[in-house]
Amino acid sequence: SLRSSLVMRHAALLCLAAASAADPTEAARDLVSRVAGSAAGAFDFEVIPPVGGKEVMGLRPAEGKVMLQGSSTVALASAFNWYLNDFLNTTYDWSTYEVFIPASPPMPATVNKTRVVKNSYYLNVCTYGYSLAFSDWPYWEKHIDWMAMQGVNMPLAFLGQEQVMLNLFSRFNITFEEMQDFISGPAFLPWFRMGNLQAWGGPITRSWITKRVTLQKQVLARMRSMGMRPALPAFSGFIPPAFVTKHPSVNYTQAADWNRFPGRYGSVDLLEPTEQMFQEVGKAWVEEQTKLYGTDHIYQCDTYNEMTPRSGDLQYLAASSSSVYAAMKAADPDAVWLMQGWLFYSTPRGFWTPDRIKAYLDAVPNSGMWILDLAAAANNIWTKTSSFYGKPFVWNTLHGFGGQQGLTGNLPQIDTGFDAAADNSTVMGVGITMEGIWQNYIVYEYTLAKAWGRAGDPKTYAQQFGARRWGPGASSAASRIWGDIYTAAYATGGKPDAGPITKRPTFSALALAAPRHNCNWTSEITGTYLANYPAGFDPGRLPYANTLAAAQEWCEGA
Repeated sequence: SLRSSLVMRHAALLCLAAASAADPTEAARDLVSRVAGSAAGAFDFEVIPPVGGKEVMGLRPAEGKVMLQGSSTVALASAFNWYLNDFLNTTYDWSTYEVFIPASPPMPATVNKTRVVKNSYYLNVCTYGYSLAFSDWPYWEKHIDWMAMQGVNMPLAFLGQEQVMLNLFSRFNITFEEMQDFISGPAFLPWFRMGNLQAWGGPITRSWITKRVTLQKQVLARMRSMGMRPALPAFSGFIPPAFVTKHPSVNYTQAADWNRFPGRYGSVDLLEPTEQMFQEVGKAWVEEQTKLYGTDHIYQCDTYNEMTPRSGDLQYLAASSSSVYAAMKAADPDAVWLMQGWLFYSTPRGFWTPDRIKAYLDAVPNSGMWILDLAAAANNIWTKTSSFYGKPFVWNTLHGFGGQQGLTGNLPQIDTGFDAAADNSTVMGVGITMEGIWQNYIVYEYTLAKAWGRAGDPKTYAQQFGARRWGPGASSAASRIWGDIYTAAYATGGKPDAGPITKRPTFSALALAAPRHNCNWTSEITGTYLANYPAGFDPGRLPYANTLAAAQEWCEGA
């Protein structure tokens, strides 16, 4: 209705007005107070203009204080992180959220940097299951500070969408009890949201949904206060079983089987994108969501995540993507569809031929769709599709699948891969899209540092990373150790696997006899350092010290 459209537009304008009216230094000052504590008074803040439309950050001494300069709150926060890393030799990471700042911090040089790409993206749909399913506001508050310090200005904000679904489907006569047969339990929500399963681990409760709404509002308010543009979900086509029963004339298909979930749990119904009803439901989703959370006009949505479309006909594929976008745009004329390019890689090989990819993408204007090249570091799609046939895209490091642990990565691959995209493509940002966090921090920090041109030579970065993780007293030894860790684990490594360090306890002889594929480099590191630390170096501060020792013992028993 006209009234609901006006309400939605008003909510969106209020959201953007609040974000644009805020003083960038105010939010940055609050962040530094939370991170630096009593040492926050050592910092001052200065807004500087962008250069050539790109964000800028800088540092300079100012009458005994460290002047943080930036063209936005995120730029100011990035300058603060730059100072901590390069001038104070310390790290504020996503696990400890703690830094030591001396009473009289050293003055920085007068330096500045301009962003290489406009956007820094963060989070994978799956991270909300593997890592963040039960995180509360105290954790999120620190995590959002960390995001800003890493330059993130386009995070994925997927909390609280179950209330949007309740409000939306109530318009179509679906009750809460019927929605409980659809929505999964909290730990499985990412795969439910992508249409891979339904109701698994449920039933969801009203109290859980209400608490997530409160949390999402807190998260969005903080992100927007820093000038970030969070991406919210949109309707991808998946409908509750009761919808089919109550609307029998609707044309729908059964979403492709995903990982063999039994019976009703794997029998997810997909409303055909070419159906007129799809437009009604998709428009209602954005309207209801905007009433609850406002909008920044970026909507993340995937209809065919790891599933094959019903038809490979070019006209059908074009009509499908066009319909998804049209539903967003009907509610929000400024809508941009943020789509994972993962489907072009993960769907059974051979389906997404170049002509099918082009048909699917060309049906949406370039200004209305941004692509996440989700695993660009290891398996990029942009070089195989002429930069997604003109669509702006974000170059991402995925690296970590299934929340698995393992000391491994490939920094040179990130270095050369991103630089190639920055030199000759439609790349608009860089991001990290690991399925689970709290592992291989250097891989993701290095990727995000590319946005500001701070990454540099991979081995040098690794040595500096080691030095600043353990502070001045251990910097020399830690730098040397991390130079060797880099050579063994981060120069040519791959994705984390459940190797000996993280293998489940078992009495199975077969499992114990599994290939010792991590043993060569484990032996190199542990044999060199674990028994012979430099004087004054605490071996317990070496990352994975205990697990490295245990892995070495396990390998030697092979």
